[in-house]
Amino acid sequence: DGDKDVKKDDKKKKGKLSKEESEELMAFLRTALDTRLSDVDVTNRLVDSPAIVSEHDSAVTRRMMQMEEFKALGINKPTGYKLLINPSHPLIVELHKSRNDRPAVAKLVAEQLMDNAMISAGILDHVQSMMPRLTSILTSALSHDDVVAPKPAEDAPKEQASD
Repeated sequence: DGDKDVKKDDKKKKGKLSKEESEELMAFLRTALDTRLSDVDVTNRLVDSPAIVSEHDSAVTRRMMQMEEFKALGINKPTGYKLLINPSHPLIVELHKSRNDRPAVAKLVAEQLMDNAMISAGILDHVQSMMPRLTSILTSALSHDDVVAPKPAEDAPKEQASD
């Protein structure tokens, strides 16, 4: 029984990013997600989710900020969101590994990770824009090839830059 406990501990260590690995992944995410991110940090509070978005406005608040009256007052939507990552989640561990081995795939997965966290928080307005990326990720998963980032869908609504 003692050997089983040691094996469990070894397995747990393999399945979690170290502090240094977490810092490396956070640096990668800051670059990959650039303007979509205000900050990224590690949280040990997540169990099943790879990441969540925190410090965001509610859907109602965001819709109000899009109204002309609020724009006239100089109230704009936030420039980025804070992403909290779970260093024990298999997706996060694999993303850390892939950032150097398969950087194009890792960037697509990082973007999808952000979108998934925003969908979970109820703050992603234009889900159609991620469809080409999802297709590329799925193709890569099935072919085990590196992918080329998809071209943005022409019919997907464009984010308007705030002044």
